[in-house]
Amino acid sequence: MLKFEGVAHRAAQFFEKTQLTDRVLWKKFSDQFRLRPDGEDKGWRGEFWGKMMRGGSLICEYTGSEELYRILTDAVLDVMTAADPDGAVSSYGRDCEFTGWDMWNRKYVMLGCEYYLEICRDGALARRITDFLRRQADCIIARVGDGEGKIPITRTSQNWLGINSSSVLEPVARLYRLTGDGKYLDFAAYIVESGAAEGVDVFEAAYRNETAPYRYGVSKAYELISCFEGLLEYYLATGIEKYRVAVVNFARAMLRTEVSVIGGCGVTGELLDHTSARQTVSSDEVSHETCVTVTWMKFCSRVLELTGDSVFADAMEKAFYNAYLGALNVYRRDCPFPDEGKKATYLPVDSYSPLLPGRRGRMIAGFQLLPDMTYYGCCACISAAGAGVFLRSAVVAEGDRVTVNFFEQGQAEFYMNGVRVTLEIRTAYPADGDVALRVRADSPVRFALRVRDPGWADGAGGYATWEKEWSDDRIGLRFDMPIKILRPEHWDTDVVYTKSARTDWGCYYCTPAEVTHKPEEDRYFAVTRGPVTLAADGRTGKAADSAFEPCFDAVRRENEIEPGVPCLEKFEFRTRSGENYCLVDYSSAGRDWETDIAAWLPAADGDF
Repeated sequence: MLKFEGVAHRAAQFFEKTQLTDRVLWKKFSDQFRLRPDGEDKGWRGEFWGKMMRGGSLICEYTGSEELYRILTDAVLDVMTAADPDGAVSSYGRDCEFTGWDMWNRKYVMLGCEYYLEICRDGALARRITDFLRRQADCIIARVGDGEGKIPITRTSQNWLGINSSSVLEPVARLYRLTGDGKYLDFAAYIVESGAAEGVDVFEAAYRNETAPYRYGVSKAYELISCFEGLLEYYLATGIEKYRVAVVNFARAMLRTEVSVIGGCGVTGELLDHTSARQTVSSDEVSHETCVTVTWMKFCSRVLELTGDSVFADAMEKAFYNAYLGALNVYRRDCPFPDEGKKATYLPVDSYSPLLPGRRGRMIAGFQLLPDMTYYGCCACISAAGAGVFLRSAVVAEGDRVTVNFFEQGQAEFYMNGVRVTLEIRTAYPADGDVALRVRADSPVRFALRVRDPGWADGAGGYATWEKEWSDDRIGLRFDMPIKILRPEHWDTDVVYTKSARTDWGCYYCTPAEVTHKPEEDRYFAVTRGPVTLAADGRTGKAADSAFEPCFDAVRRENEIEPGVPCLEKFEFRTRSGENYCLVDYSSAGRDWETDIAAWLPAADGDF
């Protein structure tokens, strides 16, 4: 049991209050499977219910809220009544099923139900849901696959060479582990053997590890990561070592080539594009999609479980404290949509996080209009899962060891060898590097306590381990948090898959495009402190697109961007030229959606 008090806890409460307990919203989303509007415009409204159910289940697992549990249970019961007689649950009509985003939407219905099963307290209901899942999968298997009259998995969509459809691998592999029914394993194997994309085997590319993910041949970040999360589930179901290697190769390659200074991936649209080197490219669209950020965090949490390698906890932390928290619409701004006739709609997150001088709140990713003329988007539905997976991974008790991955103030309670143990964490992290741990056991008990040594710190990373008999013990940690100044990676030319094209059968995808470095892309610097990236915010007195002088001489100021506007951190930088300026934590910058912010700061002439 986890009882935290820090920023992750507040994020969970935020989603519970503003989104997950909204019964009207749940009903809107389940009705998409009765109204079936997506067949008319090849839409993805059918993903909303399952995305939100997955996030809701993770948040409910953490908070233990009885109200939320009842609402989630009612939402599951409602969506079960939307199934066709043969078990199909689709937001597409039967005359156009298995086109567009139909398979993707079905995937999310299954995933939402599978995550709910992890918190379900009613055995009879759990059996009904499992049967509901089986019938959904059986409808898919009857129409999709090898054999006469069946549609190949990569031809069930006209987007991204079918990689969006192939991500159904994840719930199918999970269903096999849930039921032990070999037909689901066979279908999962068929998807893996297909390579996930028409004419491109992304799993083989990852296994061979000869090129980076942005050059696999299909670059849509969200969908590609989702397929590898499915491959991880397939490995857990089969134990085939090749696929473990492929998953880990992909994850490590992403760390090398696709993670930005705020922890997101992909800055060209929503595509992998060698982000680590190209995050200062001269474009108005240099930003991260929140869907990608959450999916990357979720994938890292699973690879962390698989490998125990702290670099994946580092990646989660970087994304969480910067790109993810910065996307939360805590000021409750109505999300923009220019057309008349649409009702102004509040969404709990912003869809895109800028890196170069720019503004939040400019666009809604995955925009879909609903029958009452309100609207919703993909990022709004997926985002609760980000706080959920971060909290689930914070303190993990497994076997004879306890692992502390994240430093959230509060406590965790668990049992070791039948003895109740309470782990208290006292800290102001990430604003401060001091962490006090206290372990109290009802009676002396032996186990190993592993505590992450953050990769941004001066140590070697990994975990510090204390293995002993615990009764009432204290450990004090101090992580130095010096100001660090980062420069863009050097590059000359590259080939990225960002040029739009269509196959001869009408499927949208991207082809190679040669890109060339421009000298002005070097004229930026970024400032970090611990896991936090500091950003310019025009409300502190200096515009984000101004010229900044790199400086290490920083003094902490009161945690306010301006009077009455709080932030997690604020520092004043005292330059040699005497023109001082303030930076704040990226997650707090620009949340008014009216102020330009920047994670990469334009450098003054002559500084570099």
